[in-house]
Amino acid sequence: MKTSHQKWTAAALASLLAVVTGCSGSSGSGEQEGATKSGGSEKVKLEFFQMKADAVDIDNQLIKTFQEKYPNITVEQNNVPNPENVWTMRVSTNDAPQVFTHYPHNAVFQQMSKEGNVVDLTNDPLLANVQPAIVELSKIDGKNYVVPVALATLGVYYNTKVFNDLGLKIPQTYDELIKTAETIKAAGITPFYFHDKDWNGIRQEVVFKMGLMLPNIESSLDDVMKGKAHITDRADMKPFAQKLYEMRKYSQKDALGTGYDDALREFANGKSAMWFTGIWAIKSIKQANPNLEFAMFPMPPEKAENAKTQVSVDTAIGLPANGKHKEEARKFVEFMVSKESVQRYVDFGGYPAAIKGVNNGVKELTTLNSLIEAGKVYPTIERLWPAGVNADVGKATQELFATGDIDAYLQKLDSIFYNKLNKK
Repeated sequence: MKTSHQKWTAAALASLLAVVTGCSGSSGSGEQEGATKSGGSEKVKLEFFQMKADAVDIDNQLIKTFQEKYPNITVEQNNVPNPENVWTMRVSTNDAPQVFTHYPHNAVFQQMSKEGNVVDLTNDPLLANVQPAIVELSKIDGKNYVVPVALATLGVYYNTKVFNDLGLKIPQTYDELIKTAETIKAAGITPFYFHDKDWNGIRQEVVFKMGLMLPNIESSLDDVMKGKAHITDRADMKPFAQKLYEMRKYSQKDALGTGYDDALREFANGKSAMWFTGIWAIKSIKQANPNLEFAMFPMPPEKAENAKTQVSVDTAIGLPANGKHKEEARKFVEFMVSKESVQRYVDFGGYPAAIKGVNNGVKELTTLNSLIEAGKVYPTIERLWPAGVNADVGKATQELFATGDIDAYLQKLDSIFYNKLNKK
């Protein structure tokens, strides 16, 4: 998922128009949006512009069920390369698809919503079945513009056989996590695999842990970005950085030379006891080694009572402010966010549901699902960062792992964030 804000120029829009023409399975005008009369009932065609390539099959199944219920409405799914960019271009050129998926944490979507390009769904009945904590988490300046359907989070994958053989329990605090790693290391097993060759994976870890371990970090970083404070003004930033570095004592020998795919393969083959990444890896791990016994636990906080997990809205459905066939489009959204449809969707994808009463059947996610259902969640803090900041944070932390220089790392972070919101 992308979270960076992009400024759209005439040249950029023109180049993206070529992408739509060449890649889109359907257009947003002409026959696509037309309505014809047949046998006394109006025939309407809707475009459903959705952004997840891995959801095309299940969405086609759901569309088939919807059309059986509403035979006068035809829905054409459209999934293209660079969907976020294409969506922005189409909305900007008054060619918005009638129904779309997007991410409420995405900076460009937030800006487009604030500018009135998306239907305001605040307190709309469409949100009635969404878990209250997720409704709050997905607000943009206090308003809701999409209906959350499915969620994504990260956690610690662990080899359950290793844990059982060593008599280990799931750690509830950071200190317990370190003790667990020590026990595993003493048994001659690699505690953690890290894919530090990829700054993006490092960025995910830093963002997740900042939100989990540093109180009021959003407002604190906002002050830094406004030039009102410095990273080093927070006394807990140095211990935080030290903990990031400390974890690498329990990794494989060449973490900085290990990419995501390598880490996934090695964890699946039993080469490490733990691996921190997102829930999206579950299917790939099972494909790599169907016999591996594994599950996930939440990254532990400093104190057990502060247990929570970062949640991003992975799938959410919205309506454009100036879209055509509004009544039919709303019917389709109502269908797609119903408990029955969302149950089918998460059964297919394995992601936690945003809708109350929908069960996630992935046993590896039981502990994480319990936190989500209890509302013990927090949003990704990078959703408010300007373009490029998240990449810079990942690369700076990568450098920390290479040098071990904590003070230089904090100074680098300060230079990345300081006065960022005042720079053009």
